[in-house]
Amino acid sequence: MQDSLNTHNQVLISPAAADSTVHSVAIVVPEGKKGITFNNTPLNDTGTMGLIMIVFFFLAISFRHGYKYISDFSHYLFSVRKRQNAFEDHTVSETQVMIALIANTCLMSGILIYNGINLHYPEFNLSEHVFKSVSCLSMLCVAYFLIQMLLYHTLGYVFAYDKEDTRLWLDGFKSSQSLLGLFLFPIVLISLLYPFTTNALLIISILLYICSRLVFIFKGLRIFFYNFSYSLYFILYLCTVEIVPVFLMCTGAVYLSEFI
Repeated sequence: MQDSLNTHNQVLISPAAADSTVHSVAIVVPEGKKGITFNNTPLNDTGTMGLIMIVFFFLAISFRHGYKYISDFSHYLFSVRKRQNAFEDHTVSETQVMIALIANTCLMSGILIYNGINLHYPEFNLSEHVFKSVSCLSMLCVAYFLIQMLLYHTLGYVFAYDKEDTRLWLDGFKSSQSLLGLFLFPIVLISLLYPFTTNALLIISILLYICSRLVFIFKGLRIFFYNFSYSLYFILYLCTVEIVPVFLMCTGAVYLSEFI
């Protein structure tokens, strides 16, 4: 009888002990931490990186047949020798490479201008719409390039003795801008990976731009500077074509960024 009661008590106690064991298990919830603010940059913006990939894909497929344009950079930058035969004109493939390089220059310039405005004008909040900002600033660079081409065509028509002088001058301009984009690419890459270097890299970019313009201006002097009486024309040219448009371009970029 006593053994039967002990057995019954054990049966009754066992479920209770089990319940007590189950309820004693606690779920530990980890403490939350304050979130880190995410700063949107061209490096982690899908649209901007997509533009870079498209430009370099176009450059890669054009380079296969138009590499001669890049190999002849020194000729286009410094030579003032007039064409000896009709086969010295650019081929279709070389023209494609040139267009791809100019597009690269405009895109790299657009990204650098974006970085500069974002650094010195933080109140514009360009980081909220990176792709739109970079696209608009790059298109502004394209418009600036085309306006310069129009100006140089006009000046060549007015002051050059023949079309060959104008062609040589324009070849120098297009080559200097193409080469500028190749130098700007590693600078843009470093500025994207290490944002704290942006200010110093912007200064280097400005110096590279000045160097490219000096090479182009020097070639123009060799073509058009016939005698000392042309000094006045040269000074007017520097002011109206090489200096004033740069300030207008910078002012336009800031104004555009304010309303993006």
